[in-house]
Amino acid sequence: MKPIDAEQNRKMARVVEQRVGNGPSDLVAGWQSMLADLLDRMAAYLRPGATVTFQQLVPDEIAFFQRLSRAVTVPRSAAAFYLPPSVRHQMLGGPSGGEDGTPPPDAGVLVASHVADHGIIVNALFAYPPFTPAVDVYGQGQFVAGYQYDTIEACLAELGDILRRHLAGAPEHPSTHKEKTTHE
Repeated sequence: MKPIDAEQNRKMARVVEQRVGNGPSDLVAGWQSMLADLLDRMAAYLRPGATVTFQQLVPDEIAFFQRLSRAVTVPRSAAAFYLPPSVRHQMLGGPSGGEDGTPPPDAGVLVASHVADHGIIVNALFAYPPFTPAVDVYGQGQFVAGYQYDTIEACLAELGDILRRHLAGAPEHPSTHKEKTTHE
């Protein structure tokens, strides 16, 4: 992982303030609550130290899930699920791509938290250009950390480290996580 310099920290602080401001936010709390609800709905299928997904995936999603599973190690204290575009479309509405000949805007998302505590949630979006692959970390209604990447491969390469950084060991209060970085 690249060292983080002061300029990167200042840039990320500006991004955070522009997106959600400082401290708890109703917008962030609502998003974290929605992600926690998804984790609760998936609880019967989640496994400590593993990433799970849905049974009915299209071939590109199966290939991406296999790539994700090989590249990212989930800490034993956490569990994760991969939400592919086709399932997200069924759950949340909106186009998933492919149906009308257009490609999906992303390869899906990964949502992870401690096994029995959603106080901290890691949410990775595997976006295709012109959008940016990113990992956001939410805790107690706050944006705790954000990471942006030039490519999905770069995101996958660091995602295991991010999961360990924020979800290894016992749950802790997110105010102890002060790191906000941008990788470009």
